[in-house]
Amino acid sequence: MNLRNRKLVRTIQVVFGLYLLFISVVGLFQLFPPPQLNEAAMAFMNALFNTGYMVYAMDIIFIIAGLTFVFNKWSAFGAVLLAPITVNILLFHAFLDMTGWWMVLIFVILHVYLLAVHWARYKPMFSK
Repeated sequence: MNLRNRKLVRTIQVVFGLYLLFISVVGLFQLFPPPQLNEAAMAFMNALFNTGYMVYAMDIIFIIAGLTFVFNKWSAFGAVLLAPITVNILLFHAFLDMTGWWMVLIFVILHVYLLAVHWARYKPMFSK
């Protein structure tokens, strides 16, 4: 199976983009009750909310990245834009609370796949 197959890449872009748009809408409008987290994870989440901007900034980045994937415009940029948030989500669930670990795993796999697909575009950043 060719992992760079155009149809496969496009399907994953659309699925991941719609997923990002969905979680940003859920986050912005607080459509679902927050998950039950342990004390350390709750303290971290409260700190993010208390900044007054961090959660909204993350949701806006999710929207921008989701739109780049859905419309297949600047998707390499969307994948890079999303990278710091993906790392923090992974570390949050690895060190603070394992609730929803399977969703994080899917999120990370889809993101890493799209980063790998666009790797040729990132190579110049790492050359002399």
